[in-house]
Amino acid sequence: MILCEGRYYVFTTGRGIPIKVSTNKLHWSSAGTVFPVNRAPAWTTNAVPLFDGTFWAPDIVHVNGRYLLYYSVSSWGSQVSAIGLASSPTLDSSRPDYGWTDHGPVIQSGPGDPYNCIDPSVLLDENGRLWLAFGSYWQGIYVVELDPQTGLRAQPQTSPVRVAWNDQIEAAHLYRRGGYYYLFVNWGTCCAGVDSTYQIRVGRSVSPTGPFRDRNGVSLVQRGGEVFLESTGRFVGPGHAGVYREGDQYWVTFHYYDGLDQGTPKLGMVRLDWTEDGWPVAGLDWSAFYSFETDARDQGRLYDGSLYNGARVEPVSGRGRGVRLSGAGAYVGLPASVANARTVAFWARWDGGGTWQRFLDFGDGTSRYFMLTPRADNGRFRCALTTSGPGGEIRLDAPFAFPTGSWAHVAVTFEPRRAVLYLNAAPVAVRSNLNLVPWQIQARSNYLGLSQWPDPPYQGWLDSVRIYGRALTPVEIRRLAWVHPGLAHWYDFASGLRDQVGTAHPRSVTGVEATAEGLEFNGAVGSHVELPGGLITVSSPVTLECFVRFGTNEPGARLFELGDVQAGRPARFVSFTPRTASGTARLTFNYSGAGVNLDIGPTLDGQALHLVWVLDPTQGRVTVYTNGVRARLYEGVVPSLLGVGSGRAYLGRSLVGDSPPLRALIQDFRVYAGALSEEDVRANSLAGPGGAGLAVSLVVEPVGPGVRIRWPSYALGFQLEITDRLGDPARWSQVPSAAVLRDDFWELILPWTSEPRFHRLRR
Repeated sequence: MILCEGRYYVFTTGRGIPIKVSTNKLHWSSAGTVFPVNRAPAWTTNAVPLFDGTFWAPDIVHVNGRYLLYYSVSSWGSQVSAIGLASSPTLDSSRPDYGWTDHGPVIQSGPGDPYNCIDPSVLLDENGRLWLAFGSYWQGIYVVELDPQTGLRAQPQTSPVRVAWNDQIEAAHLYRRGGYYYLFVNWGTCCAGVDSTYQIRVGRSVSPTGPFRDRNGVSLVQRGGEVFLESTGRFVGPGHAGVYREGDQYWVTFHYYDGLDQGTPKLGMVRLDWTEDGWPVAGLDWSAFYSFETDARDQGRLYDGSLYNGARVEPVSGRGRGVRLSGAGAYVGLPASVANARTVAFWARWDGGGTWQRFLDFGDGTSRYFMLTPRADNGRFRCALTTSGPGGEIRLDAPFAFPTGSWAHVAVTFEPRRAVLYLNAAPVAVRSNLNLVPWQIQARSNYLGLSQWPDPPYQGWLDSVRIYGRALTPVEIRRLAWVHPGLAHWYDFASGLRDQVGTAHPRSVTGVEATAEGLEFNGAVGSHVELPGGLITVSSPVTLECFVRFGTNEPGARLFELGDVQAGRPARFVSFTPRTASGTARLTFNYSGAGVNLDIGPTLDGQALHLVWVLDPTQGRVTVYTNGVRARLYEGVVPSLLGVGSGRAYLGRSLVGDSPPLRALIQDFRVYAGALSEEDVRANSLAGPGGAGLAVSLVVEPVGPGVRIRWPSYALGFQLEITDRLGDPARWSQVPSAAVLRDDFWELILPWTSEPRFHRLRR
């Protein structure tokens, strides 16, 4: 990608070298071709007799007032290849000096050469020197110096330098940042749609001719290469990286095969970040969340699943809703590309029964699969994956079977060389030196509750299934196990800007100050946070929650507004303002033909509040809470939230930007799938901003010579504390005994005493 006179250009594989143009890097249109589609330069077929007119993998650079375009001339699987050069003084076809001049071959290869002259990548160094990286298969990737004046080889008699090798390697990209040169290469095979195994690796060097080494110090010539981007979610077989810098922002472009669109090849572009020690990280962060509040839809609506053979969504006491699988063949089907993941986490309540039932089984028959079973034939809770049947399984076996009759949280993560299996946020199995991860399974049939084999179907419950494209840390796994199962997005602004449980990270932050307490909106014109659209455009009830401290606001300032813009006006939206012109605080929704203004009381200026809005179309009800207490109940027409516009979402401004700026400190903002109960709201209010509240009740009952104290199995991380006197915090002490999981409860049996005793749960 390159910028010319305010427009962005990309040059792609195809006849004549197709050109795409954009003004914003999002929406692209065709801009013709470099050469006539049916008339390639005459030298191409002379140099490569089997060339069919399709040019491969072009690259472009601006040098000394000219745009130099390098392109590949070859045929499939052949070493008879060449890299050609064309130039133009501008990329703007409307200018009179626009036009491409071909300069013939820059470098060629044939039988007996160590390299294959395709896939050019050109780098203009900071010192003015020009370098070309190229190569495919054979003996790998090579670098040669070019003359900046001509664009041709600087010293034609000097042999190119080999800088990387692997059995399957091509698509090099050479880039400089600071004191390092970075070499991106592709391993694997391309051009096979969803069967492509392309993956991008990277190494770096202090010289453009190497040696390039990965993070472990292994030379790229010796098969080294740090994983940069591999198949993940819908992005299958990413290839041919290209780094583009714009100010302080870096981007990386790549092509991929869309797993949600039958493997159609597409152009991808994501933000490129750098670690503190200078390694590139692609900002391709995705997740799928199945809350099972209504059906098997993904909360983000990209990876929707389906219920089969009687799988039912039913209420779960104290937890909203979950999916019930009867053990008679009921299961949930998920799209194939969701298996290209690094973390899977969920809640399960297994009813027991036959060995080899499946929580999940992502695969392609009985030789390629990634599965989790509550009990394998050795009596242990197991995760396994293989590309060569049971004999080739990589296994993570817990030292016990999965518990029956109780809710428990499961997670498995795949780091670059290590896999970890968790139960209730504690690691129960670890596998190091891992050489297989889920995307390499190339799953085609993904089941929850069903096996690729003729094993017994799963009997029990599943809830809050979350799938991520990256390996979550132990802290993140614990967070998922501790929070309410319906929590879809959590912005704990005192800790950072990112979504703590999903991947709906803010798109932009403008005019807002990040402080140790949260985000300070100080009334600056235009200040706001833009979140991804569609956060509440779902089929289930939704709960919004915010911890906020308001300043003095002008009438019409927005705490949030979510929806679309049509003809310059807000459309299909939900919003909240802390102060209206009439001196009230107001929730407004206007979509699907229904429009309601709900005043919840006087203006909220100067108040520190915990606010909760529960929008429940299934009950025709909207409930608003302030500081854990119900402030307003509306009962009437509440259309399905699928009617809310999914285009935009803002904190601190209206959809069209015409509202007064907000004055407030937003500490915490959350979105839940489902309707929080009054007990849930009170628990969160007590936990405060950044706290993972959970509504839990203790059951105390006499048993034999003691007292049995129980709390629900899904309430993880709690410790039982005891005191003989209320009102003195220092007298509370932790009960030293460990709770035991039994019959859907954690329980402790304490000795009976005639003295008063008080108990509480605390995280």
